[in-house]
Amino acid sequence: MSAAPLVLVGHGTRAPRTAPLLERVAEQTGSLLGDVDVRYGWTEFQTPSAADALAGSADPVIVPFFLGGGYHVEHDLPRLVHEHGSGTLTAHLGPEPIIVEAVAERTRQALAREGVRAVEVDGVVLAAAGSRRHGPIAETEKAAEELARLLGVPVRPAYLSAGGPNVRRRVRAWHEEGAEVVIVAAYLLSEGRFSHALHHCGAELVSAPVGAHPAIADVVARRYHRAANSYRRGGRG
Repeated sequence: MSAAPLVLVGHGTRAPRTAPLLERVAEQTGSLLGDVDVRYGWTEFQTPSAADALAGSADPVIVPFFLGGGYHVEHDLPRLVHEHGSGTLTAHLGPEPIIVEAVAERTRQALAREGVRAVEVDGVVLAAAGSRRHGPIAETEKAAEELARLLGVPVRPAYLSAGGPNVRRRVRAWHEEGAEVVIVAAYLLSEGRFSHALHHCGAELVSAPVGAHPAIADVVARRYHRAANSYRRGGRG
């Protein structure tokens, strides 16, 4: 029997000239999975749509291309699977330790480009998209704790929308406490409106989003294997 198809579903962005991140991760994941049909689609703004990506597939594995489990993950994607008529929806991507390691790597790269040593950094603000739901906030706080361990620098979480604390206010508060070098680590997947806003938050340095880091494809592949194996154990494959 052929392997279940994999469909990656992301949010999408209005930002022009945004790198085709989801397409690149789909290609990377396809290389890891071999003969699996890997597709991708967006819930908003970009094409192909998530519904188009699912069209014609039977019992697909759908991986939410989101770091946090907000409204789209909890409501939109289950509805999408229901409307399609079949499929297994996996957990979203974050806050897997390997992804936090990728955030740490992006932060170190930003420091290296500017010739700044980690010991010169007073603190790091981990900037996430934000949510009014407790789950995504708790996940970001967990990621901040892990990032602090990896970098050896105090890390405080902050958000770009919905609930606080706001990234700009968090950076300002740290400066008011006497910090001279505050770094913002982007806990975001791709370039877009949120990542662009970080460059105006008052921090001395801002890291790039995680992007098409190999850690993302690794997590997607593991999500797929877990769901596909569970499906077979259930006697339906």
